[in-house]
Amino acid sequence: MALKHQLKQSLREAYARVLFHTGLHAVVDRIMPRRMTILFGHCVDNPDCNGFLPRDMKIRPDSLRRILGWFRGRYALTTIRAGYGLLAAGGKGPSVVALSVDDGYRDNRTDLLGLLDEYGARATIFLETGAMDGAPINWSHKYHWVIARQPVQEVARRYTEWSEDTAAKQQIAALLDGSPDRLAYHVKRILKYEADEVDRDRTFQRIFAAAGGDEEALRKELYLSWDDVRELHRAGMEMGGHTIHHTILSRLEPAAQVREIEGSKQAIERVLGPGTATTFAYPFGRRWDYDTSAVEATRRAGYQIAVNTHAGTVGRGSQPYELKRLPVDDQSRLHLLVAETCGGFDLLRRFGLDLSE
Repeated sequence: MALKHQLKQSLREAYARVLFHTGLHAVVDRIMPRRMTILFGHCVDNPDCNGFLPRDMKIRPDSLRRILGWFRGRYALTTIRAGYGLLAAGGKGPSVVALSVDDGYRDNRTDLLGLLDEYGARATIFLETGAMDGAPINWSHKYHWVIARQPVQEVARRYTEWSEDTAAKQQIAALLDGSPDRLAYHVKRILKYEADEVDRDRTFQRIFAAAGGDEEALRKELYLSWDDVRELHRAGMEMGGHTIHHTILSRLEPAAQVREIEGSKQAIERVLGPGTATTFAYPFGRRWDYDTSAVEATRRAGYQIAVNTHAGTVGRGSQPYELKRLPVDDQSRLHLLVAETCGGFDLLRRFGLDLSE
C-alpha cells in the first residue's frame, strides 16, 4: 500500500510539473468544461493573532500573494456563492477560483482583507459563531495554545493524570515515549475522534487554566468580533456557517446536528440580516467528519451549498452540499494547485486515472 501511494504521488508530481512548466495547463483549461476551484485555509500568519497555531493552519502573506497573483487574470477570483452562481448561470467565461477561510479568525480583518484588496479579490469566511457569542472556545485551540508553551510530553502526561476517560488515557500513555511531533499528532487524533467529549473538554480546560490560559484573552486574540464581521461583510466578503462550536457532526445525534447547523446560520443572520448565510462548511470536512443526516440538516436549515475538505474542482453537475476544496498553506506548491485548477486531474479521471488525492 505504501509503495502504491508513493507511485501515485510521484506520478501526480511529474504530471503537474509538466502541465505547469510547459504551459499545457492553458490548453487543458480551454478544453475542459468551466469549473470552480475552491481554495481553503485558516489564517494569514500574524504572531499577534495566531502565533501559537500550527504551520499547516497558516499561510505567510507573500505565499498567498504568489498564489493569488498567478491566478489573477487567468481566472475569476470571487467568493464561493458568487462563483457557484456563475457556474449555475451557464454561458462562457473564465473558470473560477474562490478562496475560503475557516473558523473566523481576527487576521481575516487585520491582514487578509487588505491583501485581497491588492488583487481585487474577495473570500468566503466560515464562522464558528459560538466563539463570538461567548461560548467556551473549542478544545483544539486550547490544545495548540498549551503545546506552543509547554513540552507536549508534559501536556499528554497531565491529561493521563487528570482525565477520567480510561480508554483515552491508556492510548495516550502508550505514546509518551515517542517523538514530540508524533505524540502531538496522535494525541490530537485521539482527543478528536476517540475521547469522551465531555471529559475531554473538562480536562483540557483544566490544563489550559493551569498553564495560565485565559479564555477571554484567547478569544480576543484569536477570533473576529461581530463588529469585525459587519465590517468584512460591508467590504464584500461572504460569511458562511461553520456550526456553533466547531464540533465533528458525525459524532452528534441528528437533533444536536440541527442545533449546531441551524444555530450558526441564525447567529450570522441575526447580525447581518436574513438570507446572508447561504454557504456552509462542515467542521474538519472529511467524509468521516459528517454524515447523511448532517447533509440533510444543512439543506433543511436553508443553506444553498456546502463544502468539505476533499480535493477536486466544482462543476455544474457537482453535488451542491458536498463541494470539494483544495488546502492552501505555506507548504502548498503552485504547480499542483494549477494542475487541479486547470482541470488537469479531472481530465485524467476521464481515462480512469485518479491522482487528485
